[in-house]
Amino acid sequence: MSESQAVSMNLFSLSNVELHPDVSKKLGQETIGDPPNDMCRLVMNLAMANPLWRFVVTDTLSGHKPVAFSVIDGGETIGKIGRQYYRGDYKLSLSNDRISNARERTESYRTGDVDKAVLMAKKMFFRLKPNERIDKAYDKAKQVMQNQQYDKQREFRHSERETQDSALNFIMGSGFHFFLAHVNGLPEAEKKPMLKKMEQTKKFKDDMLTIESIRDRFGDNKAALIIKDEGKYMVKIGQDVQIYDDNTLPVEMRGKLGMLKLVEAEHFVSSVGCRINDEIFVVLTEEN
Repeated sequence: MSESQAVSMNLFSLSNVELHPDVSKKLGQETIGDPPNDMCRLVMNLAMANPLWRFVVTDTLSGHKPVAFSVIDGGETIGKIGRQYYRGDYKLSLSNDRISNARERTESYRTGDVDKAVLMAKKMFFRLKPNERIDKAYDKAKQVMQNQQYDKQREFRHSERETQDSALNFIMGSGFHFFLAHVNGLPEAEKKPMLKKMEQTKKFKDDMLTIESIRDRFGDNKAALIIKDEGKYMVKIGQDVQIYDDNTLPVEMRGKLGMLKLVEAEHFVSSVGCRINDEIFVVLTEEN
């Protein structure tokens, strides 16, 4: 039997060394493995020196090898023992809020020396002092309030948005006459600009639908791309390209092109097409 196995067997024979329920469940009918020798020695030393502390295995690696312990005193977790890879090798790590607050670069104390780890645990593993308990409670209370405020604010905004959407659907649908009656009952100074906005909204919607329709039909090859070039017209529909002049351009295209020449660039005309610029036009070729 190796020294590590002997230490491991002695370690788990101690009444204050135990497995976390999740670790026991994970083990099933199998047996807990051997912890690393340095971790065995550290936990053995502390467990024997502090019989009222509980050392609970919280994590294992392959072979159910313990690699993490929580140290508990009177129901309070006073520290954690683990292993971290540091500077080319695995080191013992000790951590708690007290150690974390005392260090600048890392949250845990790391060492390959078991005796140093024992000294650090004796120095830093103990129940919270009143001022520490107050500080921790303050931070916890602040965190809970912030989290709850965020969660409730998110729930409120979600509910508010659903309510507003439902109200808007009603107002713009079957309940529009109620809204219109409300607007007509407003003082003239408020009613007139509101009615103007409603007219603008309808126009903007009609323009949007016209643009979407022409864009979609252009994408479906149901519109002609016409490029005016020195008295000629290059016409592309799908993969087909034809060249026309004023006399040979199809009558339907000629009529719609004439209408588009009367509007500004980037202007869309329902059931006709759009003028991209002075040389490029999109003309619808089929009826809806």
